[in-house]
Amino acid sequence: MNELIVQQVKRRYFLMLLFFLFSILFLMYRIGYIKYVDGAEYEEKAVLQRLNNEQIIYPNRGSIVDRNYHDLALSTIVYNVILDPDVLLKQVSENEKNRTVQTLGKFLSVSEKDLNDIISQNPHSRYEVIKKHIKADMAQKIKNEGLKGVWLEEDSIRSYLKDEFAAHILGFVNKDKKAQYGIEQQYNEWLTGVPGRVFPMLKEGKYIMEENIPAKPGNTIVLTIDETIQHFAEIALQNAVNEHHPQNASIIAMDPNTGEILAMAAYPTFNPNNYNDLSEYIDKNIWNSLSNEEKVEQLNAVWKNYNVSNTYEPGSTFKPLLVAAALEENIISLDDHFYCGGYKNVYGQVIKCWKTSGHGDQTIEEALANSCNVAMMDIVEKMGSEIFYRYQKVFGFGEITGIDLPGEAEGILHRLENLNPVELATSSFGQSFNVTPLQILNGFASVINGGNLMKPYIVKQIASENGNVVKEFTPIVRRKVISKETSQLVRNQLESVVKSGTGKKAKVEGYRIGGKTGTAEKLPRGEGKYALSFIGFAPVENPKIIVLVLLDETEYYSEGSGAAAPVAKELFENILPYIGVEPSDKEVEYERTDIELPDYKGLQLMEADMDLTIKGLNYEVIGTGSLIIDQFPKAETKVPQGMKIKLYVSEGQNEESDQTEMNEQLDQTEQIEQNE
Repeated sequence: MNELIVQQVKRRYFLMLLFFLFSILFLMYRIGYIKYVDGAEYEEKAVLQRLNNEQIIYPNRGSIVDRNYHDLALSTIVYNVILDPDVLLKQVSENEKNRTVQTLGKFLSVSEKDLNDIISQNPHSRYEVIKKHIKADMAQKIKNEGLKGVWLEEDSIRSYLKDEFAAHILGFVNKDKKAQYGIEQQYNEWLTGVPGRVFPMLKEGKYIMEENIPAKPGNTIVLTIDETIQHFAEIALQNAVNEHHPQNASIIAMDPNTGEILAMAAYPTFNPNNYNDLSEYIDKNIWNSLSNEEKVEQLNAVWKNYNVSNTYEPGSTFKPLLVAAALEENIISLDDHFYCGGYKNVYGQVIKCWKTSGHGDQTIEEALANSCNVAMMDIVEKMGSEIFYRYQKVFGFGEITGIDLPGEAEGILHRLENLNPVELATSSFGQSFNVTPLQILNGFASVINGGNLMKPYIVKQIASENGNVVKEFTPIVRRKVISKETSQLVRNQLESVVKSGTGKKAKVEGYRIGGKTGTAEKLPRGEGKYALSFIGFAPVENPKIIVLVLLDETEYYSEGSGAAAPVAKELFENILPYIGVEPSDKEVEYERTDIELPDYKGLQLMEADMDLTIKGLNYEVIGTGSLIIDQFPKAETKVPQGMKIKLYVSEGQNEESDQTEMNEQLDQTEQIEQNE
């Protein structure tokens, strides 16, 4: 029985042995068959698999320069260090692998454990990024080591050389290499360049060699911006922000004859090198306390170019355009007079002038210098809604200017059928419709440049990497809006605004400067929030530059209507000598005489501010509020130009107690003045 069992076991072992023997022989046969019969085919497939392993060479992004070829934004070649775990585990010795890990760890300050973990956890990977954006000198050191399983991927990083300088013009390139805002976005296709490639190729159908197609760098964008004028604008804007603390502010400087933007600045701003962090401009603790959603909301608001993407009511800066249209249509003449009693009754609704006591009888020139609302309402009443609406469109409102920047807004106008008498009256002095800062500046420029509405532009040329001009941009006249004769008439009248009107604070000795102030009360009305602006140009006889200064959502009583004009003065003082404009021989200095003070008690601060500005007097506000309850010196006192008048104000409530307090302060002031 036991012998039978032993024989059965031996038989089974023998059969198993035969099975394994035949299996081994069959495998040897298949290996031989594959090697000698199908070997060439499989070798070709292996080669082709390697041929599919291409490496992209990212092109160097083109530079952005100012009109004088000063660099504003450029890209620098850097390298990404790529590890190939597949090679390190399958094609090199353990010593070579260890040498690669140790050398990279030392050069890149990466722990050897982390490198080994990457290799072991990704054994079949051919592409693991170890370090991004190393400089060329470090990349060369790694190359010199001849490490196995490592290669360097060429890349580039974007640098904005002056941080927040011209940030809203330039825009930025984000971490995913997506161009956002400004020139970066608008001209992305020109700046991007063409990627290159490194890929294996067959040689004699068997051997592999590397083929390198170099990347083609992007083009250079040459702006119309002048770096020096931009610098003047940004300094003036920052000074205004520090003094007046507006919610938003902007400055644009343009050549009125060509539409070339010479400077464009906005507040708040950001640093394109660190575009997603506003802690430089907002208190760091406040910024860090914001939620991600709140940060994104603030960033989106700051990244937008206020000059082209936001709208506001232009206020009195629109008045010269209305006068120009009325003169062009022969609705008024320079000999016409307008009477202002301080208000106008329009279909039962009383609409006040800023000077509620009235300007009395005025010429057109005086009405502009005084910024009289009643005169404008009288003019637009003669003009009618159809002509008014047509000229709004002719001057470019309600449509984009076509500037080569992204995100331009069209503005908001009343429809013609909705321009009823009241809407028409308020529109005559720049309220109840919205424009962008660039729109009002461009429309104003057409009034003083001979009557041509230009297409504003901010890129002058596109040049190749070799400096050859690929594309050039030249001035484009969109349409003729008024005659040359009308333009000259209005231009001369606007000089009076700066010489003897509401724009006196923009006056620069020796230069003939024209312009117009603007004060627009923001919605909801009555909350004391205003958009204060000034548009000025020089020289009057042959304008070379036009500037807009806008301080948005500034409390009127704390800033004064003339807050924007001194900013323009600062600009003109710096820019005019820089661009070679000599002082004019025709400048006439007005004789300085003593001025008799009117009684400002009971008036709103806005009214007194405008009147004092016209008279060439400064003032100091004492108290809180906008209702004037007393003044020093007293009414009918004669004072020299330039003297500072003290205005005592209150909120308009508890006036008796306020008056008692103010009388005490006034007595103290009078005593001090007498002692002095």
